[in-house]
Amino acid sequence: MDFFAVLSQLNDLPTTFTRNGAPYTQLMDSITGALSLFTLTEDATFTQVLNFTNAVNGWLDVWGLLLGVPRNQNESDVSYSPRIFGTVSAWVGTVPAIQFWLNLYAPGGVITENVGTVGYTLTFPPLMTTVQIENFLITLNRIRPAGVPFIAQQNGIGLYLGTDEFTGDGRVVGNYLTRLESPVGLIIPASTPNARPTIPTLYMTDPTLNPSLVQ
Repeated sequence: MDFFAVLSQLNDLPTTFTRNGAPYTQLMDSITGALSLFTLTEDATFTQVLNFTNAVNGWLDVWGLLLGVPRNQNESDVSYSPRIFGTVSAWVGTVPAIQFWLNLYAPGGVITENVGTVGYTLTFPPLMTTVQIENFLITLNRIRPAGVPFIAQQNGIGLYLGTDEFTGDGRVVGNYLTRLESPVGLIIPASTPNARPTIPTLYMTDPTLNPSLVQ
């Protein structure tokens, strides 16, 4: 209910209980202003908290915190909303599951099983930064099998225009300034986090979600 809906509800009285003009109208406006702070948040609760697809801004954070998927720094709603849904609904523990996660958040990445030994290797595309790879591996904790070791490496960029190598057969374009793959310098634990219930407190601290907090 917005301001005018609340006001019309309050004014729905017999004429013997109402007055024309000030100060009656001023008093009713004052009461309406206070009550509308609560009705607006109640409307937001029904439209955004009870329906994930309607959630935006802080209400989307409430969903994410409730499901244990906090928003990354400077992450927009456009990317955060599908990440929550994808994380919660993703299948886990298998090589296809990890490959699917790579396709979503590290396009061009590939997983290969280490045949003859335990574990697997993740190969990331060359243009991903170390920070991006680290953030990806944090989200992978919810997907990968616990306790199974893995190696993270990154493809080299490949051929460089203007470089060459000398083979004795003339000058040809080469890639001697880069390696085929290089290890990612990150310390990656073999464990994965246990699921834990979370209770978002954002509604109790954020005045944009709960205007009644505004003094």
